[in-house]
Amino acid sequence: MRAEDIMTSPVYTVEPGTTGAVLAGILAISSAEDVLRLAFDEAQDHGVAVRVMAAGLTDADEDELSGIVQRWSGKYPDVAVTLSSRCVLDPAITLTAATRTCCLAVLAHPTDAYATALVRAVARRSGCPVRFV
Repeated sequence: MRAEDIMTSPVYTVEPGTTGAVLAGILAISSAEDVLRLAFDEAQDHGVAVRVMAAGLTDADEDELSGIVQRWSGKYPDVAVTLSSRCVLDPAITLTAATRTCCLAVLAHPTDAYATALVRAVARRSGCPVRFV
């Protein structure tokens, strides 16, 4: 399956009564706003929490992400949110493992070859539907 096929698939479903969080996978600070917007919308619609997982960010980007997450959390006060960062582990492994307990994963469309390979690996092995923004 080509990466384009995985990333353009419009079909994703979150089963009614799902209790797993919506995973917001942040691979670059430049796409954090878009990913968080969709993640918080989906979480509110389904009555679940948001789990923000930063993978492969610099320390400065992690600090900026914390502020962005706080701002989105303020816009959605009824949605619980957790933020974690895994810089030491491979981002694909980190995000794939996180999908095992989530009802939906939200990732940004990749902008380069590295990100395309990473996102493709997560989408192929995900334990939940993946949605791209």
